[in-house]
Amino acid sequence: MLHFSCDLCGKDLTDGRDARYVVRMEVFPANDPAELTDADLSDDNLEAIGELLRDGDSDPEPAPAYQKLRYDLCPACHQKFLADPLNREAQKFDFSEN
Repeated sequence: MLHFSCDLCGKDLTDGRDARYVVRMEVFPANDPAELTDADLSDDNLEAIGELLRDGDSDPEPAPAYQKLRYDLCPACHQKFLADPLNREAQKFDFSEN
């Protein structure tokens, strides 16, 4: 038997009494082709590439370029997600006037 729970609030959705919503997202880098100029072709970037290779060993593992994500949501979290998919409301602070 498969077990489903809401990925935001943790509510058990296995029994099927509540609706379960699936959110699928794809994340990938935007590939806007840059226009090459004569200056780009005439630059000698061999030294810059060597620096990147030497410094690259100390950098942490980069995030994968492409990811497929899947989330199960309960009805309440589904409504919250539709109202604010990037969760911008959580980033707003309400400071008092001092």
